[in-house]
Amino acid sequence: MIFDYQDTATFVIAKSSGYDGSKTMVEQIDVNVVFVQNTGFDRVNFQDGINADAICWVDPDNSFVKDNYNRLEGMYVLEPLYGAGDSASWYKVTDVTVNRDHLLTNRIDNIELRLKKTTAIPGVS
Repeated sequence: MIFDYQDTATFVIAKSSGYDGSKTMVEQIDVNVVFVQNTGFDRVNFQDGINADAICWVDPDNSFVKDNYNRLEGMYVLEPLYGAGDSASWYKVTDVTVNRDHLLTNRIDNIELRLKKTTAIPGVS
């Protein structure tokens, strides 16, 4: 499968700053991706909510992706689509599917990431 990676997302490796729920940036890198976002309305337990999950396919030939393809879970992704501000454009990688061409070359064909909306990481630009 060949993708035309037209979007660019910033991947952020973060660590705990020592306070509950707070993170600081360790490393950030721009990666070419195909990014699809879904915003929906949810009603659970008598509460209204908005969910904004996303799917992202990353360029498997990117050196950062090659080095970290089996450690992408838990990383943060900044993808401000359609002019959205950075504060509203943060996602966390919750699931990674590495797809290989098992029949011919056994090479990584594409990498699919499932993302959940999250809060911004301080110090990332």
